[in-house]
Amino acid sequence: MKTLLLMLLIAICGIAWRSPEIVALLDPAAAGGAKAASPGLAAPSVQDMATPRPEGQRPMTAQEFAELARTDPQAYRKYLDSMRVREERSEVDKLMHFFARGKYE
Repeated sequence: MKTLLLMLLIAICGIAWRSPEIVALLDPAAAGGAKAASPGLAAPSVQDMATPRPEGQRPMTAQEFAELARTDPQAYRKYLDSMRVREERSEVDKLMHFFARGKYE
């Protein structure tokens, strides 16, 4: 087990030593002065990471949650579900579901 761990550590160090792009991804401050990262490895912005919401779907506000919590015991679950972005399932997902469960959606 120790040998496997040591070999893994040596392999990771060897990969990091041989490729500055990987080092730039792991530690951008150290690689910034030495060499600029390639254009394909630019840091993502918040807009790139944000998933667009479909029209008509918006998250519940804190005030709406407070009003709903007075009457509904499942308000917290509804609050969390309102923030979740629902993705359309592709044909491949539907086919894999069919193979796993034996029924088509």
